[in-house]
Amino acid sequence: MLTRTLVRILGLAAFVVLDILLITIGYFSLYLLRISREFGLVFQWHNVFSYDYLSGLTYFEGYLRFYLVIAAVTVFLLQKYGLYYLGVREGALDEFFKVSKSVLYSALVVASLSYLFKIQLFSRFVFAAFIVSNIVVLWLWRLLKMQITLSLFNRGYLQKRLLIVGAGEVGRMVAEELHLRPALGYRVVGFVDDNPEKTARVMAGVEVVSTSGEIQEAVTKTGAEEILITIPSERELTNSIISKMRRYNLHIRIVPEMFNLMTASVEVGRLGPVPYMRILKTPMRGVPLLLKRLFDVSVSLIGLIFISPVFLAVVAAIKLNSPGPVIFKQKRVGKNGKLFDFYKFRSMVVNAEELRVELAAANEADGPVFKIRQDPRITRVGRFIRKYSIDELPQLLNVIKGDMSLVGPRPPLPNEVEEYGNIEWRRLEVIPGITGLWQISGRSEISFKKWMELDVYYIENWSFWLDLKIILQTIPVVLRGNGAY
Repeated sequence: MLTRTLVRILGLAAFVVLDILLITIGYFSLYLLRISREFGLVFQWHNVFSYDYLSGLTYFEGYLRFYLVIAAVTVFLLQKYGLYYLGVREGALDEFFKVSKSVLYSALVVASLSYLFKIQLFSRFVFAAFIVSNIVVLWLWRLLKMQITLSLFNRGYLQKRLLIVGAGEVGRMVAEELHLRPALGYRVVGFVDDNPEKTARVMAGVEVVSTSGEIQEAVTKTGAEEILITIPSERELTNSIISKMRRYNLHIRIVPEMFNLMTASVEVGRLGPVPYMRILKTPMRGVPLLLKRLFDVSVSLIGLIFISPVFLAVVAAIKLNSPGPVIFKQKRVGKNGKLFDFYKFRSMVVNAEELRVELAAANEADGPVFKIRQDPRITRVGRFIRKYSIDELPQLLNVIKGDMSLVGPRPPLPNEVEEYGNIEWRRLEVIPGITGLWQISGRSEISFKKWMELDVYYIENWSFWLDLKIILQTIPVVLRGNGAY
């Protein structure tokens, strides 16, 4: 255990040092390039690491002070966003957003200091180029680290040894999940359980190794580095285990009661001496919600300006293809059940709603949704604009009006909402969107149940960066026309 811990500590230290080295090389390379172009200096490369030589260069000390600030803030933010975790918690795009935030915020700190102290030495070229190059280099290094870590974990190296207290349903579920996802960096070494009927092997390669009264011996025997308690309802036993384990150098985690109701949106507080957990509907509130709204309006206005030629072309195509209005207006259900007028380019014949009753038996979607792969109501132009989601463009007007957002659950029809249960109703807790997790996860190809799960996940785990990630992933999905009919 000591060897693995030492290796992880050395790996983390090397990770931080390499980050600092990459920041340093990028920063001072751009600085030297800038002064050589502006002042015609010729470098003495053999003296590049000599402070006496560098200190004689133009503006060097000023750049050095800014370097110390930007390096320290960047490393601090990388640590704050969990980017020095040696496991693999998130995907490449999530890491990109966190690296981008770290670099941009550190650059903002430097820009603020430059403004406050009226220091004008910083080249805009160096500043902009450093931000871009720093984001790219630090992210690419993390992609490489991710692949190396995954390779090591898949071979069973460097994984933390986990002892699970409780061989019941929750304990087995956790063990199976960790077994299927070695990238999380854990290996279950055994279960602790007082039920004699569970002394047999619980899952492949993992057994009940002791009772709770012998947990100290189990820790020594298995070399466990962490303990996960999955029986919090047994409070006296849980307190006894925690008291025994405090003397050991290991982490103790507890799966909370009603864990299936817990979400990422949990607020911890106290009522006098009593701690509590408040379950929040969504983190989409306060200033972040205001920023989301500002982003929606800004992007929608700019988008309408740039795609106006597309609008004109679609209008002409629809008019030439079939008689009837160009814009299809329909009542949809928005936040908190409020009805609003939903806009789309018309992709079906004018009497499509009446024909839907006749086609009810042909519905291919499960749940309270109506979809037919080869819907006879769709016009020739309509099939094309639906495949590439061009018919959705008028919803930018819904966004500007405030009825919709760029990202969010799709707005349902009133008759669909009538069939909603408590889980499905959660979709109406936030403003609906043009795109969302459903669109980038298969669109019409996924089940209604999976669709609802994705929407609830979005509501509970919302962030501006999640919105940006969804928007960026929507682009290739739309261009390929995946899952649209």
